[in-house]
Amino acid sequence: MSGSQKALKVVSVLLIIYAVAMAAFGIFMVAGGSFLVGETVDVDGTAQAANVMAAALGAGTIAGGVIDLIIGLLGLRGAKNPRKVGPFFVLCIIGLVLGLVSLGMSIAQGSFNPWSLVSLVIIAVCLYLSAQVKKQA
Repeated sequence: MSGSQKALKVVSVLLIIYAVAMAAFGIFMVAGGSFLVGETVDVDGTAQAANVMAAALGAGTIAGGVIDLIIGLLGLRGAKNPRKVGPFFVLCIIGLVLGLVSLGMSIAQGSFNPWSLVSLVIIAVCLYLSAQVKKQA
């Protein structure tokens, strides 16, 4: 196993751990939102139901966790067998493009989230490692 494969395996395992934690947080948001029935949250001068907002945020977080879990599992698969790194490589390219678009849009709106930059760097590292592993195939 080459250095790139080992690094890709480590990053993929960390991504899987992050995905499980993210999905668990989403489940807690959805479950906890049921205790907020009747409560409202003021959003830009409009009252919104707190339980609906918690459920929506939780569902989005669960979806993001499932997607990250799939990407992490594909990364592990590609780290074990360099000939199977193709789907992970493609997802990394798509993720990098979408991350750059999201970063550009948030900067254009005047709100910069540093976590989006961290996420972008992680995706770029995954793309680099998958390209190195792909060369070995």
